[in-house]
Amino acid sequence: MPDTCNISFLDRVRAILSDLPASERRLAQFTLDFSGDLSSYNASELASLAQVSNATVTRLIRRLEYANYEAARKQIRSERTDDSFSPVNSPLSPGETTLHSHLQESYSKLGNTYRHLSQSALLEASQAISRARQVWLIGLQANYFLAGHFHWHLSKFMPGVRLIPGAGQTVSEYLTVIQHQDVLIIFDLHPRASQMPELIRLLEARCADLVLITDQDYKERPKTRWSLPCQPGREQLPDNSVAVASLSHLLLSEVLKVRGANRRDESAQELAAAEALF
Repeated sequence: MPDTCNISFLDRVRAILSDLPASERRLAQFTLDFSGDLSSYNASELASLAQVSNATVTRLIRRLEYANYEAARKQIRSERTDDSFSPVNSPLSPGETTLHSHLQESYSKLGNTYRHLSQSALLEASQAISRARQVWLIGLQANYFLAGHFHWHLSKFMPGVRLIPGAGQTVSEYLTVIQHQDVLIIFDLHPRASQMPELIRLLEARCADLVLITDQDYKERPKTRWSLPCQPGREQLPDNSVAVASLSHLLLSEVLKVRGANRRDESAQELAAAEALF
């Protein structure tokens, strides 16, 4: 690898990804998928979440030419602070005006979403998801790809995650297997299927732990246990889905934190049991 002093953490990982051994490549891919959250975890927590050994973390960090894991975390934190949005004072060309207008619209949707987000609902939903027997992801029509994206990421670090309905199926076919120990995550944003309100009522009868990701201005949205509304993107076509994408990432990040904390508690309990035994 060339001199890395001015190369970002993610670029370092991408540069060697294809040449890594299997366990290090799994860890490297994990860091790419959840790069924004890496500075929140120590080396042992990262190894646990990526399902690799502590030695694998050490080897990858050395291969990336960092002195240690803390040096990598320091660079990740500094790179996150460099992404802040700065107002433009100089005149813009027509092309730059289009880019800036789109960026401002996206920031507005993000701001409106986060200002109205309930931290308690987010935390409770994250805890429920992390301890669920089974997590079901549901999205109909245009919402299916949103649910599928969330499913792809969540299934990377949690077992028992399913995306429904499958091809040629309906959600009602799963009603008999959904249980009260499960959690349902439903994406119900415009344009939504007309049968969603009735379907949600049927699902709540099977499982009370339901996380609903929907539009802020959806006046008829069902009163689910955890509602996570976001700024809609339907003022134009195609929809601007930046708010729901960011909200999905936030929820995934919170689940990761909860699972990391749970694993630390489990490790402490195992250590205490071993000390008592021996």
